[in-house]
Amino acid sequence: MSTRQRSNRTLQTERRQEKLKDLILRLHEGEDPEAIKGEFQKFFSNVSAFEISVMERRLMAKEGIEAEDIMRLCNIHASMFIGNVAAPENISPEMEKQGHPVQVLKMENLAIESTLERIERLLELYVTEPEDFLLDGLHKQLTILSEFDTHYLRKENSIFPLMEKYDIVAPPKVMWGVDDDIRDMFKSFKLLLDKDERDLLLDAFAALKYELEEMVVKEEEIMIPMVIDVFNEDDWIKIAEETEDIGYCIVKPEAKWEPDRETFEDTSISENGNLPFETGHLTLKELEKMLNLLPLEITFVDKNDTVKYFNTNEERKVFPRTKNAIGRQVLNCHPPKSQPVVKQLISDFREGKKESESLWFKVKGKFIMVTYAAVRDEDGSYLGTLEYVQDIGPIVDLEDEKKVIEPAQ
Repeated sequence: MSTRQRSNRTLQTERRQEKLKDLILRLHEGEDPEAIKGEFQKFFSNVSAFEISVMERRLMAKEGIEAEDIMRLCNIHASMFIGNVAAPENISPEMEKQGHPVQVLKMENLAIESTLERIERLLELYVTEPEDFLLDGLHKQLTILSEFDTHYLRKENSIFPLMEKYDIVAPPKVMWGVDDDIRDMFKSFKLLLDKDERDLLLDAFAALKYELEEMVVKEEEIMIPMVIDVFNEDDWIKIAEETEDIGYCIVKPEAKWEPDRETFEDTSISENGNLPFETGHLTLKELEKMLNLLPLEITFVDKNDTVKYFNTNEERKVFPRTKNAIGRQVLNCHPPKSQPVVKQLISDFREGKKESESLWFKVKGKFIMVTYAAVRDEDGSYLGTLEYVQDIGPIVDLEDEKKVIEPAQ
């Protein structure tokens, strides 16, 4: 291809970017969404997921638009793009197999939509005839629907880190904010049901159902096309492995996805030899097994605010961590609304204003204590932040004393 041809292609790309940016900025300034959508369809027969990613990143970096502002108009953005996003070029037959992360996502989305339909039918009956059996059915279906949180957790902790790795930064940040809004709407609806606020239930559920269904569209018609062309098979293998750790939503694939290749292994760290400590020595294997036996979820963030380590155990974590978190900036591991708090706490540790901070609250049926502690060198210089999470419910509930070790059975 000649220099002139390359220049023409670059010029055309820039023109498309400028037009996209102009349309979105005008949308943010309050112009009629339908008029903007019509103008979009006039200028674009299709737009690639990559172009959307670049446009959102430029809006945040150069125009000063916050992720929260993009999030606020997220559904209008999506309505412009849906049906106009160019099909990915690298769709592999592997992605059609049972257990592949793409298939898992789509299968779970179908289950979410089906559950929403069941709840809607039950709710319409319940608000006019509040029978106990209808209320029981609603609670059962809401328990099923609550598993959408696992679906979102896997997206946020497995897919988003890889998107950031490929410099697709703005869409995950915006989508995570919308995920949290949906979580809040679900909790609010459940509270209304518990209080038997029947006059408010239909409208509250309609809003929740709309947002959940919109997220299905955004995931399948924007996010997935956005990553298919950039994720490689190693990336999908990582996501599939982490799916087993984080869990599934409502349905589980009938078979495990096993690509026709050998799974790669990281052998860069030797497990032989001893590590010297002031009070003894341990092999790397001994140290790792000890850390994983502790009744704590441990995460270490180094002085550069990079996630460097977390321990693992067989129990399901309260706050899931995946291998993709390693090497990631800690702020990107938290939803947008939590980032200012995390940033301030680490700043206080770094500047020596605080040495530790503890929080305790109930989540997922457990009474949890989360402790953050500054890690310092002998001279007091900041090395990083240690976070450890503990289920303190069994401790709080202890009564009397136990001083005798029971014999093995």
